[in-house]
Amino acid sequence: MQSLTVAPFIRDSFESFQKSACGITLDIGRQRISQKELLGLIDFVKEKRTIESFNEMRQGKIVNPSEGRSALHTSLRDPSPEAPHAKEVHETLERFCKFADNVRSWKWRGSAGDRITDVINIGIGGSDMGPRTVWNALRSARPEINLHFLASADGVVFDRVTSSLDPYKTLVVISSKSFKTQETQANAKEIFDWLLKAGIRHEGFKNHVAVVSARKDAAEFFGLPKDNYFPIWDWVGGRFSVWGAIGLPVAIALGSDIFRRFLAGAHLMDKHASFTELQNNLPALMAMFAYWNTVKLDVSSFCFLPYDERLRTMVDWLQQLEMESLGKSTKPDGSPVVGKTSLAVWGGHGNESQHSFYQWLREGTAKTAIDVCWCKKPGHNHKELNKVLMANAKAQTEALITRDPGSKYFNVISTLTLDDLTPERLGALMALYEHKTTMLGTLFGINAFDQPGVELGKRLAQSVYQSETN
Repeated sequence: MQSLTVAPFIRDSFESFQKSACGITLDIGRQRISQKELLGLIDFVKEKRTIESFNEMRQGKIVNPSEGRSALHTSLRDPSPEAPHAKEVHETLERFCKFADNVRSWKWRGSAGDRITDVINIGIGGSDMGPRTVWNALRSARPEINLHFLASADGVVFDRVTSSLDPYKTLVVISSKSFKTQETQANAKEIFDWLLKAGIRHEGFKNHVAVVSARKDAAEFFGLPKDNYFPIWDWVGGRFSVWGAIGLPVAIALGSDIFRRFLAGAHLMDKHASFTELQNNLPALMAMFAYWNTVKLDVSSFCFLPYDERLRTMVDWLQQLEMESLGKSTKPDGSPVVGKTSLAVWGGHGNESQHSFYQWLREGTAKTAIDVCWCKKPGHNHKELNKVLMANAKAQTEALITRDPGSKYFNVISTLTLDDLTPERLGALMALYEHKTTMLGTLFGINAFDQPGVELGKRLAQSVYQSETN
């Protein structure tokens, strides 16, 4: 077999290939690019005005031309009174944090005077994946208030969630931007029936249901007081929305102080992305190499491998974030995109996945971009378990790049090490991937903020439902 020329690893050419910010260290040493190619790539990123475009987004420029909207998820965690929409953002944050505090301190009780022990989040897409990811990462082993999720219109999930709960001790948060989402409507109807069957009358729903929506009449839509309504806005896309009132269930279950720290960590990453030079800018570097791997190395998928149970559900969150944002084949002007714009996103818990699909990664017929993520400080006191887990993380990271140099198949790997999985670090990590994604939209020349394919599917499903109902 004829030997192929494979680009050297960055670590073969540079001493400094680790970059740190906000408690996160990014190691790009196992990315494949020559010094000359890297300099050209940096020039390309500058020519595309990547950082300037990011800052224009933060300032409120229309960056979603198909819908004529800004994309201001960064404003949801910006404490500055000068941030776009600061007044309404801060007022809403204070309202839902106070609501969360009242539930946790037993000031807010169920219709029969019971304290709330469980919260059900009804929502799908970003209204589900964002809160689910934060909850899984930051929850304690024995939480004071448990958080449950109803996303799909699947009665099996509904029964498994509700069967062990006491309706009189349960608070339901229904989240939908427009309340036109079929799955959310169906789950809301079922949950109301569940409350009624338990003997909770309509007038008692106000103690058990809150709504989060861009519809100002959402509370009245469900026959609830206006105080049970918390707004979101059309200038924040669903997959970027956990930082606002979509995060209400998390604020209740974890505490408003935890939620505010989560926002603070994300804001630190926002500032880092805005003001740090390209060579040390974590999201810009990640976007840069993702672009290179997609366009120049013909990598076909991106695999996220967390070596930490708390980050397991980030795989699903990342999948929506990147594939919904970057799954486009046309530019904003309608012209076709040349080449690929995104990679298939997948992954799993790293240690478990070693015994599942690592064989395919290690010796299969594909080119894969991989992010391996772990925390220096474990979320437990089992030293031997952590020692084994970290040994596997570091060994497998190296094993996954060791290939026959003559093979046309290979992996490119970055590692992300968190000093600790605090609310601040989680906020920074999730913001890091948000910024990587929106910067990739700039590099590819596509609109990262609309989702026409998703909307088409919703319309078709509604049409089929109506035809079968009639």
